[in-house]
Amino acid sequence: MKKSRFAAVCHWLPDLLLVAFAAFLVVFAAQFIANQNFWLDEYYSIHLVELDWAEIPDFTAGDVHPPLYYYILKVFVTLFGNAHAVYRIASFAAYLLTVGMALVLFRPAFGQLATFFFLCLMGPNAASLHYFTEARMYGWALFFVLLCGFSGYKLVEGSTHLRRWWITLTLTGLIAGYLHYYALLAVGLIYLSLLIYSIAKRRPLLRNWGIAVGLSVVCYLPWVILTAGRLTKQVSTFWLQEMPALSETLELIVGDRLSNWLVLALFVAACLLYLFWPRGEQPARRWMVATGLLVAVGLPAAGYAASVLLRPMYLPRYFFPAAGLLWLAMAVAASALLHHLPRLAEICGGVLLAALVLFAMAEPAQKSLREMRECNEVITQAIAYVEDRYQPGDRIYSSVTLVDQRVLDFLFPQQNTAAGNDPAAALPEENGSLFLIYAEEDPTGDWAAVLEQAGYQMDGWQGALLDNTWCRIYHYVPAAQ
Repeated sequence: MKKSRFAAVCHWLPDLLLVAFAAFLVVFAAQFIANQNFWLDEYYSIHLVELDWAEIPDFTAGDVHPPLYYYILKVFVTLFGNAHAVYRIASFAAYLLTVGMALVLFRPAFGQLATFFFLCLMGPNAASLHYFTEARMYGWALFFVLLCGFSGYKLVEGSTHLRRWWITLTLTGLIAGYLHYYALLAVGLIYLSLLIYSIAKRRPLLRNWGIAVGLSVVCYLPWVILTAGRLTKQVSTFWLQEMPALSETLELIVGDRLSNWLVLALFVAACLLYLFWPRGEQPARRWMVATGLLVAVGLPAAGYAASVLLRPMYLPRYFFPAAGLLWLAMAVAASALLHHLPRLAEICGGVLLAALVLFAMAEPAQKSLREMRECNEVITQAIAYVEDRYQPGDRIYSSVTLVDQRVLDFLFPQQNTAAGNDPAAALPEENGSLFLIYAEEDPTGDWAAVLEQAGYQMDGWQGALLDNTWCRIYHYVPAAQ
């Protein structure tokens, strides 16, 4: 009886430890929900969900992103209100789903070690902590691209529920395409990989592959028609002026320290070695690894090619939807190679590799947490500085370009706010006080002249971080006060 209990504990212990590790990652990442440092694109998201449901597609058609994320965000805001944390939680939900997918789908498919490696690469990664809590679509795009790729794996594997996985492949790919154009490109590369495998190994898959592609095209066509007339203008007027360095994309995958580069080199080497390993490996796992590499190389290659042929239009953050597939590919390859070692060597190698990954990820994650808390402290002080002094008749005016009306409405919803670069328009009515959001230097030139002529004198100032921009809030009061 004791022996059977011991055997049961040994059997379930790895899974329990894996769940505990996943829970620890979730608790750590959840701290970033408290981040108050919103930036320009996030304020765009916040502004967009204030529109009616029917207005969102037309508005986003003039932007460089499809509309689905804004619907997701609007659902969260409608259900839970517009508190600052709600905008973060709407993205963090995708982090929870990705961790859950690893435990529920990856663990039985690839094993505990591969799942553990995936969580090590994804969970404490500084890019994950940022993009899975940013009020943008990148975390959701990663989740659906990753699930689309896993669906392809199940089809190659020959799952007993082929129809279910064809439906999942089609739906998740379509959803990813409605979240981000580069996510659509990642899905296209997954379909390409599945096509190549079908032609080379399993031609019966071609029929359903064609149906999935046809349905996807038909369902995405309405958005293409809606945006076709504006696409040329979007490309020609895209704000980016130069192509980013490739190293910025590589840093997004694992980080920028020497230990991070070592992790990346080891895992990529594991992928290449696994692909050229003598035959006998599972074809579906080979496909998963090959697809992860194809998407990871093909997506930025297409972005750089478009940037050269047209104009700069690729940013490192556009790679994030593909990062999940690469992490999974590296995890599957590394665990498969370790399984070829003797049991003791496999355990020791797995422990050492996991320790290296966690060591590489830990310091940047802690640094990101410290920076977030420091920024929150500055933002809290700045808002409190205004709210403690604000009286009816006062005015908050921003002359900082990025701190526009959307930012002011979000930070000071109950106050009289305006934005621009007109000193005369900044003056409050009825002799009230002025809170002037300005660059770090003291107001000079027209600003100083107008304020002096109007009889205002500076009562003090407070450093601020608004829209991810360092500035100062100057408090001006009538000289009579």
